[in-house]
Amino acid sequence: MDVLDSQINELAEEETWTGYLFPSLQGETPYVTRDTIRNWFQKLASKAGLPERIEGEWPSPQLCRRFWYDTYTAVLEGVDEIAAEQGSSDPQVVMQNYLSESRSRRVRREFMRELLDEAFGEKT
Repeated sequence: MDVLDSQINELAEEETWTGYLFPSLQGETPYVTRDTIRNWFQKLASKAGLPERIEGEWPSPQLCRRFWYDTYTAVLEGVDEIAAEQGSSDPQVVMQNYLSESRSRRVRREFMRELLDEAFGEKT
């Protein structure tokens, strides 16, 4: 979030900023198109040595988003035991009724931090 805030602050200081996070310095539109972002992503995936297909799909921002949400919501599996102790078969009950919103968010973030550390081999 700090990097995003810094980028927005830097862009906002420019008189010509149009409000787009990925402004285009060329062409007729003041922003970079979805196809351009997708092309950048494909180049990044190639540079990173990703396989051409992951589970039958080309690497894409949507595939990464799906991974993020699948992994982020997997934290619910981690509270299955707690739910069972409370007499509930649904871990959502624990997340919604027994944890504060901020604690629930923190649990999910800590879980993601561990998984990303495993995936990338670095502290996040």
